[in-house]
Amino acid sequence: METRDIIAFVLIEVATLVMAYAWFQRFVYNPFNWVIMLCLLIVVGILSLMILSINNRFKELEARMEARDKSIRVSIMTVEADLENNINRLNDNVERAVSEISKKRFV
Repeated sequence: METRDIIAFVLIEVATLVMAYAWFQRFVYNPFNWVIMLCLLIVVGILSLMILSINNRFKELEARMEARDKSIRVSIMTVEADLENNINRLNDNVERAVSEISKKRFV
């Protein structure tokens, strides 16, 4: 994980802790329950880790797609160069044939 992902994870955890604390303070008749708060913190932490994991997978997929795109571009350029060479060779052969026919015709 990158540092910004770790910072985002810590901020999410702190925000969840503060939110749960404020939510439990509304209930004066109910004592503060650390078990519920810890469970909420764990659930939100796992959810944020899943989101960060999906983000990392998307980045890896994007990098693979860019590499494949570069490979395809290089292949296309190679095919284009080969095709151009073949066309030039064919053009030279046709020009030679036309010039030989022209010479035979006028001789």
